[in-house]
Amino acid sequence: MKIAIVGSHGVGKSTLSRNLSKILNLPILPDIAAEAFHRGLPVNENTPLELQFWFFARQWEAEKYSEGGWIADKCLVDYSVYGDVLLSDQRAKELLSEMTRKNSQYDFVFYLPIEFSIEADGRSTDIEFQAAIDRHFLETLDTWGIKYYVVSGTVKQRLKRILEIIIENGEVV
Repeated sequence: MKIAIVGSHGVGKSTLSRNLSKILNLPILPDIAAEAFHRGLPVNENTPLELQFWFFARQWEAEKYSEGGWIADKCLVDYSVYGDVLLSDQRAKELLSEMTRKNSQYDFVFYLPIEFSIEADGRSTDIEFQAAIDRHFLETLDTWGIKYYVVSGTVKQRLKRILEIIIENGEVV
């Protein structure tokens, strides 16, 4: 089972993914953006074109070559959405979009809306930027016809709803 947890930064994707990983016994794909952040690279509002493509390439590699099922708390769609909002180069945006639509294959996509304040952990806390990313996520998912489920509430409520959806769709938990 390949699961993508999507939404803007600061909505709880990593926390939810860690908990879901324990329940489903599925590995979490590496968080490339977190890796870049810890290396001191500019992430979010200041991410340059080259770094956005590096994010995408690393995520593509992880999704394509990871054996069996997994959980992605960032997926190809994330890097396309952020690229579309951040980049000024239209051709770059088109390439990210084209590559994402061609290569993203998920059994489940769970979208997390903005419900909580962003933790001040060094990442962007600009709520306008977060809201712009959130709006673009929904627009992209809808425009591309990606089937997704909105899950909200506490971590416990989100986990319960995700497990219900997985079971409703005939998957074994």
